[in-house]
Amino acid sequence: MKQIDFEYCNRCKHFRTEDSLLEELAYNEDRYLPELVKKARQEPESSLHKEAVKYLTERLDDLPEAEEDETTDGMFQTEEAQGADAVLGVPAQKIEEINEEDVRQALEDYEHSGLIEIQGGKVIVTSRGVKKLAAGALERILKNLNRQASGPHERERPDFGFTLSPRTRRYETGDDYSLVDIERTALNALSRCGKLEFEPGDFEVREEVEESKLCAGIIIDESGSMRDSNKLEAAMETALALSRLILREPENSLKVYVFSDEVKKIEPWAIVNEVISGGDTDIKAALAAFRRSCRHEYGDKQAYLITDTEPNNEEGRHLPFEKAANGLIEEASRYRREKIGLNIIMLDETPELKILASNIARKNLGRVFFTSPSSLGEVIIEDYLRGRGEGISSLLN
Repeated sequence: MKQIDFEYCNRCKHFRTEDSLLEELAYNEDRYLPELVKKARQEPESSLHKEAVKYLTERLDDLPEAEEDETTDGMFQTEEAQGADAVLGVPAQKIEEINEEDVRQALEDYEHSGLIEIQGGKVIVTSRGVKKLAAGALERILKNLNRQASGPHERERPDFGFTLSPRTRRYETGDDYSLVDIERTALNALSRCGKLEFEPGDFEVREEVEESKLCAGIIIDESGSMRDSNKLEAAMETALALSRLILREPENSLKVYVFSDEVKKIEPWAIVNEVISGGDTDIKAALAAFRRSCRHEYGDKQAYLITDTEPNNEEGRHLPFEKAANGLIEEASRYRREKIGLNIIMLDETPELKILASNIARKNLGRVFFTSPSSLGEVIIEDYLRGRGEGISSLLN
């Protein structure tokens, strides 16, 4: 197993990928400059606000003296007169003067560092910026898990897939019928009696060989409700952290899908730029897309579905819960037949979801978790590490 490399700043000893402004940009629903100007004016706790205020202050300080007297009338009052709304010496009424140039200057260093690009007035996080976000998210999650002293332990069902060996052996009671080698079995019967009349001793099965290669799928619900309570932000951040873990090993493969009433496959680094919430929830189609994509892949196949609602759409048609749930359970059965682990992470606990989760758990090889957005990363990363037999502390050292 490979250790995760994190970047540290030797001067301040802080983890270099922790950047609240970059995170705000990445997980903000609307990144067009006019909307970012509104955010800088209206959200005093945001990092964008604090950075933009610095440039507003510099701009006001650079005004000619006559204009400064007119523009900044009443700015430099006593601290008591300014009150708690003053920020960096700028009273609350002047915050409305933050403009697009102030925001652009706040973003300038990020653009020069190749972390973001501004295209058509919209901020796009580059692949380099996404890698930085992924490293920061993973390090935070691992540190939280380490503090909880919840190191990985052996799982009853190992998360390693199997491939079929060309070698065969005699069938034994309990062997899966899907492993029967039809050709060798038929030849045994023909050799014994000259015709296809089978006896137990004729049957041969192909041996399974444990395979450590991982073919993983991260499937993110982007329907409208996922924007509530930071669910979609938590899902994107967790997906980035998990993708960094999975892609350490060059033999592993990762497929990322986002879905609402339609399903879209995207590159892992495009998560923060291409997820747009809205629409119904066709979970069956999203699961089917991943299942078909890895049908001819070898190794351990694991899907991680992150959602907060029950299915209500199938093939572009809005359906009542019962019909959509039946379709999803059928898809879970296909996962079992094709030996794909289906791990469903639910960000809500309505009675309907609990019943559905119970039925799904009986139909497939994976599990169902109920968790909150604040714990999502820890739940998925810890489960992944347990399945791969890896320790948390070894990744942090």
